[in-house]
Amino acid sequence: MSRALILILLLVGLIVASPPHKYTKKKGGKGHHYWNATENDALYTWEQAEGYLECEEFLNFPNLGQETKDLKLDERGYVRKQGKPRALEHMCPTRDCVPDVNSTEESPGCGFKRRTLKSGNWTTTNINLGRVDWFRDAYKRLAPYRGGEGNSLKTRIGMGVPIITKWYLDANYTVISATMSFYVPSLYQKNPPASLNKDVRVEQWDEVVTYSRTWGGTRDDVEYWPQSAKQFDYLSEALSREDLKWYSYLRLTGSYIGRKEVMLADRDIVVREIKEKGPDSRVESE
Repeated sequence: MSRALILILLLVGLIVASPPHKYTKKKGGKGHHYWNATENDALYTWEQAEGYLECEEFLNFPNLGQETKDLKLDERGYVRKQGKPRALEHMCPTRDCVPDVNSTEESPGCGFKRRTLKSGNWTTTNINLGRVDWFRDAYKRLAPYRGGEGNSLKTRIGMGVPIITKWYLDANYTVISATMSFYVPSLYQKNPPASLNKDVRVEQWDEVVTYSRTWGGTRDDVEYWPQSAKQFDYLSEALSREDLKWYSYLRLTGSYIGRKEVMLADRDIVVREIKEKGPDSRVESE
């Protein structure tokens, strides 16, 4: 599957999956479904919201005195076409974020965030890439586990963030399979309930170092979903500049309300895991 086809799947699947997010909390609404974008923009700089210092070569042209109406300018005077991503500091106090997803770990260069994500339990289902509504299909399969009817406790346990999609590539860098995963909330991490759906499994993920980039906006933005491929290109370029090695046959995307991320995993850690546990049929050995 080509990168262009991946983008088409992302675009169609995510638009079909749900109506556009609402960006201000409404009276009587469930708090985690809404967030105040204006407050986020006022409280956090672009560097704080993204979690790293952006490389100048990845930024759009600087505002050289032209009319600023309708332009989004960052603190360095560069034009930003997309909205500012929701800062993790704005989100994690009210959501069950994956441990260390909001790490203050310093990145060795510009253009990416380096994080060590702790080992933890996730609920996972395979994605049917042959479906146009693949996102909705996988999401609906996972939802009963968090809602209670799909877990052995028969109790609503909720979910953590982000939702992570893993894309497995073959030696030709063609997508051969994908999975979607919800993070099991901290209250149930040590002893997660069993899944009652044979197509939903509880997995324990090993600790892993990841490198990520983020962007914001809404699903209505014309250039929103095509950002994924461009952000992966920027990420690999930034890592190459710092001589950092990533695992080539696995790509990850993280989804939050108001924030999307692309991630690559540290090569040595993934290779070591393959050697210790044996090769996964979906994962190439480097």
